[in-house]
Amino acid sequence: MTTKKYLILGITVLLVCSAVIFFMRRDNHSGKIYLEAVPVKTPYGWGYNIMANGKVYIHQDYIPAVGGKQGFKSQNDALLVGNRVIRKISHNELPAITEKDLEELGISKK
Repeated sequence: MTTKKYLILGITVLLVCSAVIFFMRRDNHSGKIYLEAVPVKTPYGWGYNIMANGKVYIHQDYIPAVGGKQGFKSQNDALLVGNRVIRKISHNELPAITEKDLEELGISKK
């Protein structure tokens, strides 16, 4: 083979190896759902959305397990409860929030 053919062969092998490495390193997310809690401003104060792969899965305008429609006092409070919901979902539990959950998280009612 001539030098030109070796050069073309080398470049081709390099491109093929690069493509293989690129596609092997890509994360294969098939079948996985990524959850995220996002605080949202509501007419009642603060609430949260549970996002599943970037789409709203649960929308909560007010504090669950409390009579009436009382919003969370802060973004942080809403986020704490939203993350508790995600933890429950991740552990195959019902995502319902109880008064005990609110007490454990230090969420005060208005």
